[in-house]
Formats: sequence, C-alpha cells, structure tokens
Amino acid sequence: MPKTMRIAFIINANSRKARNEFATIRAQTQCEHTSYFTSGIGSAAEIAASCLLKNYSHLAVFGGDGTLNEVFNALMNSEKSADELPIMIIHPCGTGNDFARNFNLKDNPEDFIQRLKTGTIHYTDGGSILFKNTNDRIETRYFMNVMDVGLGGLIAQRVNKYRRGIFAFLAYQRSILRTMPFYRKQHVIVKTPEAEIYAGPAMSIVLANGKWFGKGLGVAPRAEVLSGRLQCVVLARVSLLDYLLNLASMLRCRTIRHPHVHYYDVTSIIIEGEHNPIEADGEYIGSGTVKISVIPKALRLLVG
Repeated sequence: MPKTMRIAFIINANSRKARNEFATIRAQTQCEHTSYFTSGIGSAAEIAASCLLKNYSHLAVFGGDGTLNEVFNALMNSEKSADELPIMIIHPCGTGNDFARNFNLKDNPEDFIQRLKTGTIHYTDGGSILFKNTNDRIETRYFMNVMDVGLGGLIAQRVNKYRRGIFAFLAYQRSILRTMPFYRKQHVIVKTPEAEIYAGPAMSIVLANGKWFGKGLGVAPRAEVLSGRLQCVVLARVSLLDYLLNLASMLRCRTIRHPHVHYYDVTSIIIEGEHNPIEADGEYIGSGTVKISVIPKALRLLVG
C-alpha cells in the first residue's frame, strides 16, 4: 500500500463484526492512520465532517448502508467535488450492505487489505433529496444507493425493531409482510422536467443509483452507479400476492413483468403527495412532496 496514504477509519461501534475486523486490519495497515468509533445516530456524519479538516487521503468506513449514508451526507454537505474529497474505502459490516453489492465488495479483512495494495479508483454517482423534514422545514439530504417514497418509509421505521445480523433479510421480509396488507396506497403525481410520467395510487416510488435495496432485493436491474442517471421504479397497484409471486425475480435482480410496475431512467424527478413516507438508504427522513436529482460523479471509491 502506498506510504503516502493517510487513512481515517470510521467504525460502527454497534457492529461486533466491524470492531473485530478493524482490529485485524489495523495490525496489517502500514500507512499512517487514525481510528474513530461511532457513538450513536449521527456520529458517523460528525466524524466524517471533522475528518475533512484533517486532510486525510482516504476514509475507510466499517459499517452498513446507514453508516455509509451518514458519511456520504457529511461529504456532500461540504460542497466539494469528488476529486477534492477523500477516497472512500468501504468495508461492509452492516445488516444489508446493499450498496457494496454493486462492486462485489467482500466482507473479510483479506479483501480490504488487497484493495489497499492493488485497488483501483472508481467514481460513483449519488442522489439529492429536497423535502420537508419532520419539523416542517425544507431540507436537503443525500443518498448513495436507493431512496423510496411510500411503503419503504414505513418499512424503514419498523425493520430496525427486529433481529439483525444474519437474520436481516428475514427481518426485512417480516416487516413487509406485516406492513403491506394494511398500507393504504397514496395518490402521487410523478413528474420529470419534460413530462408527467405517472399519476395515481402507488405502493412505492423507488429512485435507485444502485441495483439492490431491502437486504438483497434487486429492485432496479438497469441502475448503474456511474451512468449519470437514476432508475425510477414505480410500484403502483401492487398487492402482497404480487410481491410474493415476483420475489424470486427481485432476488435475481431481474425486471418485473407486471402491468402496474413501471421503469424510467431519469436525472431529476418530483413526486407530489401529502402523506408519503420517505426513506433514504434505509433511514426514514420525512414525508410529503419531494424532489430527487442525480449527482454525477459524486465520490471516488477504492474498489477491487
């Protein structure tokens, strides 16, 4: 690994895997480095923001999609370009690790050390979300992987109540089965700058930079993290039975063939609706009308 690397390790302290594997990796890291452990919700963002003042060349994030989302938000709030920001090194240690799937990143120390030695730099897009937060104030949030308007917001609130770790996928499915039958589809109007593309009741509207969400569901088969576009997936009049019948397709990341499932490639979109829950990278953030835009080449990653 280059001696000129200055790495800030940001470790999700709630993850035993993250703590244990960091100990193994630290013993083999020969360049200058400093470790920071999170202390609760929001602390990963605070740590990342402080690291920007210390001229690290790389930020190594040990955690899942939620930890990545916090760090990404701190980086985007700096308003610096990708080339001005530290290079991110992801070590997937969360319950879902859906963003890491886009790069086939492994969750073992050997893979991380090998990337330090021979990895290549890859840009990734991201997304911005303009919405009203729970305090009824206009706010901008960012996502690396996927955001969802509708059912996903309620799922995000519930899924963390269930068992995590190796049971994360089952916890997510349990949340879907408990929530979907009673979820009242909200009326939405979906617009791009060019046209209105959908109006009517919808279970979920997904905007995807990466292909996977929900602990391994391939909801956006055409999404590419460096395309300069987001894949919009409209899950309109979809029932629990429809979901179960198409679960195998999503697990294989294949296009769903259903008259009420629609796919679009967009750079910017507005979803109008009064009571639509919003989640970003698995975290509930608010409800209502929202504008989503792609951020081309938002960040550099060190991948295999």
